[in-house]
Amino acid sequence: MDQFKKLYQEYCKTYHVEPNELLLGEIQKVSGEDNKTKSLNLSSFNIPESQCSVLGKILTHDFIFTSIHLNDCNLSSDALQALLHGLVTNTTCKTLELKGNGIQGAGTEALAKVLRRNQTLRNLRLEWNQLGTMNSPAFSIFCDALADNKALIELDLRNNDINHVGGSELATALKRNITLRALDLRWNNVGLIGGRALLLLCQTNTTLDDLQLVGNNIPDDIMQSIANALSKNNEQRQMHFGHSQNMAVLSRQLQHVHTEKDREITTTLTRMSIQEQAMLKANKTLTEKLNKLQEALDERKLAFLAVSTRNTSLENDLIESKRQYDDVQNDMKRMEIDKEELIQKIRRECKHEKDELIDIQEKLQRNLNENIENQRRLNEKLHDLERKNDNLQTTIRELQETITINDRNHQIKLTTINDENERLKIKHKEDLKDNELILHRDVQRLKEAHISTEQTFKEQMSKLENIRTSLEREINTLKSTISTQKLTHDEKLQQEKIRIKNEEEKKQQEIEDRSRALTNSKDELESRYNQQLIANRELQQKINFQSVEIETFKRQVDSIQSTVLSKDNEILEIREKTKTDYEKKLRSYQKDIDMTDEFKDRIKQLENDLKDQRFTDRHTIRELESRVTELQTTLNHRDQEISRLRHDEEQRLHFLRSAIVDYIGTGAS
Repeated sequence: MDQFKKLYQEYCKTYHVEPNELLLGEIQKVSGEDNKTKSLNLSSFNIPESQCSVLGKILTHDFIFTSIHLNDCNLSSDALQALLHGLVTNTTCKTLELKGNGIQGAGTEALAKVLRRNQTLRNLRLEWNQLGTMNSPAFSIFCDALADNKALIELDLRNNDINHVGGSELATALKRNITLRALDLRWNNVGLIGGRALLLLCQTNTTLDDLQLVGNNIPDDIMQSIANALSKNNEQRQMHFGHSQNMAVLSRQLQHVHTEKDREITTTLTRMSIQEQAMLKANKTLTEKLNKLQEALDERKLAFLAVSTRNTSLENDLIESKRQYDDVQNDMKRMEIDKEELIQKIRRECKHEKDELIDIQEKLQRNLNENIENQRRLNEKLHDLERKNDNLQTTIRELQETITINDRNHQIKLTTINDENERLKIKHKEDLKDNELILHRDVQRLKEAHISTEQTFKEQMSKLENIRTSLEREINTLKSTISTQKLTHDEKLQQEKIRIKNEEEKKQQEIEDRSRALTNSKDELESRYNQQLIANRELQQKINFQSVEIETFKRQVDSIQSTVLSKDNEILEIREKTKTDYEKKLRSYQKDIDMTDEFKDRIKQLENDLKDQRFTDRHTIRELESRVTELQTTLNHRDQEISRLRHDEEQRLHFLRSAIVDYIGTGAS
């Protein structure tokens, strides 16, 4: 407000005009009120022409006042032109009142310029003026400007001396206007011809819904038909407004559904990536642990090799070698039995997984049948909707409820799946921690046993050195026989090893073929799964190699036990312990591998469920869109029927008018 006051004073100085005290007082009054007041009320003020020119210059730059009141100011045509020249480029004023100013001629043309160029003015009140005086072309210019205007909503033209010519011009201009909603023409002299023109206007213009025509000498039947046309316009506008609101609500709901689905998909993908990273970390830790175990085994191997190099001279007993050969055969038979049990166990697990997949397929089939039945029910509802247009809003609410129920079910499924994944992760972590503790304890125990065995070995080696000197003579005689037997024995062992390896490779190939048959539908996870299978094979080969090395160690220990009976019992106990420990480790590793396979299968199932849910959601959205289009077509058919009825009514009115005119003509004759 202070800025407006300063501008007023500056313009008064530049144009050598003394400031008007009444205007300053009104501006001060507005500035003293709260800042929310944005109306300039100068009604009943006697404003000279110079002050009007200053106000017009200020109003070109005004951005404060949204309503300006200049009622009963007795403005001259020049003063009015100066004020309206400022309002041509004004972008804040929305309400303008010029009641009781005797506007005509040049003032009417200035108003036409404002209407043609100003696109912010919404309400214009011109009561008690002389816009429609006889023999004045200014009102036709005003009507043309009103036809081109696209912002004005309310127009008050009461008591403006508008006759039937001005009324017909105004009606023809308003046929091109698509924004004006309220027009007040009370207490003019439009007459019968102007009333007919306005009736045609109401029948063609669908935006005009309020037309006041009291005191215009219009017959009652025309007034009633105008009222009927306006009521139809109101009904049609309300129908269009309700339809647009429903469409907007449906579009917002569809956008909301799309955003929720995208958010859920992104969250699931991030969770999947996090799980894959955790699995990779777990595999890395397992490989590191296996490397550590391999190093420990290498160290023990070196220790045993040192012991074997020292005691090679004592490996000469043929009976013990035969016994060792029998033991090896027994061990190989046991290994074969264990492998057959493992193969049977894997087959059982494969059957179990197949049964689970069949159950899942049956569940999906049931869900599909339920969805088909729901679709059938929805189609029945659509037929009911076509028959009953009045129940359109209730059916849309039912569809919204079904969509919300589907979303809730989907969210519940996702929460249950996430809980299962978290529980399995926690269980896997706990198993890994337990395995690490067990491995650490085993390594410490083996170290302690190794230290104790080394000490005992040193004590016994001193004794054996003494015995060695006595046995060297017998060794030389038996070397020749042992060498031949050893060669035959080695050849048999190699043949048995090759046979066992071939059987193991055949069995592994059969297992791999079955796993490939099960993983044909894995697409992206196939490469990762094959990499893990290769890693498992390498681990299996390492374990086999370690088992062979352990068996060599056993043979060496048995050769030592033949000479030292007391040491034989201790070494057998150590051997059995190591066997059991390695078997436990192998079982734990196998369990971990099975757990990873189960995790992958569950992840795949989750992805399939998500894809199915996406498909169903898209299907429902498409059905909703098709229903909306069908409803749109029904509404268009209704609009066509309404237009046809209007055309029939117009024809009837035309026949009635012609009959009335003929009747009046016959009566006059």
